Amino acid sequence: MTFTADLKAFAAKTNQNVTDVIKEVAIDICTEVIHKTPVGDPSLWKSSPPANYVPGRLKGNWQATFGSPSSYQLSIKDESGGATIEKMKSVITRWDGINPIYFANNLPYAEIIEYGAHSTQAPQGMVRISIAQFQHIFTKAVAKVAA
Repeated sequence: MTFTADLKAFAAKTNQNVTDVIKEVAIDICTEVIHKTPVGDPSLWKSSPPANYVPGRLKGNWQATFGSPSSYQLSIKDESGGATIEKMKSVITRWDGINPIYFANNLPYAEIIEYGAHSTQAPQGMVRISIAQFQHIFTKAVAKVAA
């Protein structure tokens, strides 16, 4: 190989590694958010649940997209979060390395749970507490991709 070919190969490998690290970080942070999203337990509530309350709907409404955030509410119920995690992973693993990755929950009470201290199950939210783990998640992703 020539020096130029070596540089091109290195650049291609480095770019792929960066893309892989970003995918790993995105998947791990989104997984944390989903795991930390509470499934309402009406026995812990100060008032009765709304008439249309569906346990697991908040967890099932996390949506990963590219280019722009989703603006839809899903009717999916996912109390364990397993199906939502798998769907999110299937989206993020197809990331092109160019368009922004968005992760959104469009239920009107998602923001209330995150910031309103209404949940005894997630008093510090779901997103903020997951983002606080960024350095650990990033270091783990770099080590995984480098292996």
